[in-house]
Amino acid sequence: MELLDRIKILMLYLFDKYKLLFIIIFVFIASKSVYQSVVLSIHGSVDMQWYPATQYWGLGNFIHSINPYLASLSGDTFMAQDPNYAPMLYVLMYPFALMDFENAKIFFAIFSVICFFGTMFLFYKKINLAFLLLVSIFVLFGYTFGNVIANGQVAIILGFFLALGYMYRKNWLILTICLSILFTKYSFGIPILIGFFLAGYIKEVIFAGIINLVFVILFALQFDITIWESLILPLKVSSQATGVGPSDLMSLSRSLFDGSFFSFSNPFLWVITLIYCAYIWICLRIPPPPARIIASSILLSLGTFYHLGYDQYMFFIAILFAKFCLKSTYYSMCFLVILALFFWIGSRIQNFLPDGYHWAMNMGSIFCFVGSVMILISSFWLLFLDRNKKELMK
Repeated sequence: MELLDRIKILMLYLFDKYKLLFIIIFVFIASKSVYQSVVLSIHGSVDMQWYPATQYWGLGNFIHSINPYLASLSGDTFMAQDPNYAPMLYVLMYPFALMDFENAKIFFAIFSVICFFGTMFLFYKKINLAFLLLVSIFVLFGYTFGNVIANGQVAIILGFFLALGYMYRKNWLILTICLSILFTKYSFGIPILIGFFLAGYIKEVIFAGIINLVFVILFALQFDITIWESLILPLKVSSQATGVGPSDLMSLSRSLFDGSFFSFSNPFLWVITLIYCAYIWICLRIPPPPARIIASSILLSLGTFYHLGYDQYMFFIAILFAKFCLKSTYYSMCFLVILALFFWIGSRIQNFLPDGYHWAMNMGSIFCFVGSVMILISSFWLLFLDRNKKELMK
C-alpha cells in the first residue's frame, strides 16, 4: 500500500496547489458532457416512460386511463418505452405525462442533470473533494452518463434519491419516501432495500414496501384486475421487453436457458438465492458499517439482476457510499474504481467487436459470466473488510 499512499499524497498536493484549475477543468468537461447528452436526448429518449405515463393518465383525463402493461403486451408500444416499472412510477410521471413528447424529453433530461449534480452536492462535505471530482470526471468521460440521459433512463434519478435518503436517514419520512421511489425499479429496489433492512432501517423499508403495495392495490382497483395481476404485469412486460445485459447472472441465465428464470429447474435461480443468503448471513454475523452494506447491495444488484449498460452508472453511487468508510488507497476501493472504469470506458472498443455484440447489452456468455463474478467479488469484498483490521478506517 506504500506506493498507493505516495500516489495519493502527490495527487492531493497537486489538487491543493492547483484547485482552481482542477475545478475549471471539471466545469469544462461537465458542460461539454451535459450539452452533448441533452442534445442526444432530444433526438432519442427511446426508453423514457412518457408513453406509459400518458396512457395511465389518459392525457390528463383520469376517466379515460389505459392499463399501460396490458397495452404493451398487446403491442401498443411507442419506441422502447415498455412499462416494466412499478405502478407508482407512472403516478410520479404525471408532470411529464401532461407534456408533449418533445417537451417531456427536454425537461426529463434537465431533471436527470440536476439529479447528477445534486448527488455530487450531497456528498460534497462527506468525502474528499479531490476524490469526488475525480470519480465524477470518470463518470462524465464514460458512456453511461450520456447513455442514461440520451435514452431517457432513470438510473441517475434513482441514484440521487438513494443518496438523498441516506444523507437524511435520521428523518424516517424522507428515507421512506426515497426508498419508495427507488423500489419502483425492482432490479435496484429489491437488493438495495434488503441492504437498508440489514443496515438497521427496518421501519423505513417496511413502510416503503407498504407505500408501493398501496399503489399496486389502487392500480388493480382502477383497472378492475386482481392485486396479483397488478404485481406481476411489470414482470411480464420486462420478460418480453428487456434485452440481455452485459454482466449479470439473470442475463446469463437468459442466454443459456430458454425457460423461465423462476423455473425450479433453472440452476441460476438457486445460485442467486444462495448468493443472497450468503449476503444476508454475512451482514448479520459480521455487521459492517451501514454505508458499506448499501454500497455492497448496489453491486449485488448489478451482478445478479437484469441490467443493461446504462444502469452501470450506479457504480458511481456505490463508490461514493464505499468512500464513507474506506480510504481510496485500500485494495478493495481500488478494485471497485478500476472495475467501474472498465465498464464505463470500455465501450470504446465497441467498433472492434464482431456483429451481434454490444457493450451495453449482449457481450456473450463468457464476458457476462466473468463480468458478473467480478462485480460480485467487489460486493462481498466490501463486507469482509472487518476480517482485516488493517483496512478498517480509523
